[in-house]
Amino acid sequence: MMKKTILFFSITLVSVFSYGQARQGVVEYQNKLHSAAVIELPYSPSVVDAAMNDYLSRKGKSRTKEVKGFATFRNTRPVQTDSVNADLYFKTERKSKKEKEVTVLSLLVMPTDEQTPGNLHYLNMDDSKNYLNDLAYEIDAYNLELTIKDQNDVVMRAEAKYKTLLNDGDELEVKRTAIDKKIMDNKIEQQQQLKEIANQKQRLSQWAAERKL
Repeated sequence: MMKKTILFFSITLVSVFSYGQARQGVVEYQNKLHSAAVIELPYSPSVVDAAMNDYLSRKGKSRTKEVKGFATFRNTRPVQTDSVNADLYFKTERKSKKEKEVTVLSLLVMPTDEQTPGNLHYLNMDDSKNYLNDLAYEIDAYNLELTIKDQNDVVMRAEAKYKTLLNDGDELEVKRTAIDKKIMDNKIEQQQQLKEIANQKQRLSQWAAERKL
């Protein structure tokens, strides 16, 4: 039991560190590699995109036209302690052909010498990693709601099928009752017909006996 418990917590920790922590990385932008905060998430790119759109729209931020393959959210305030807003450039990519349900989410980080304080700017690396870590929880919550919705749909379909089967069963019961009655009536008629056959044979014998005389 202890070994199973240790194994369970080991798998859980591996999952957390594999998918729950942003790291420093790079992303291609305008044919060059740029610094970016990167995080791996155990969801398809479509789910990650939808979750980001949902979260940022609830924060009053709308997604602008895609820029060079990056989903762009302009003039946002991702860091609560920072009075200066920032442009956020996200790239969502499937990790690999074999891992279609794993997404690599990158948040572009502009080098210090290219930042423009006092105006729209990019986040630094630490803020970007923190932002992605927080965003991961929102994506988890979004995916959970999707899972709950999907499962609710499964339950509703199962209940609908049960009601159909129940109605079909009631109709079959009615038909079976009618058939049982017909079977019983048929048996009664068979007995009556046997008696009729016996009576007619008896008459036939009587008529035949008179012929011999």
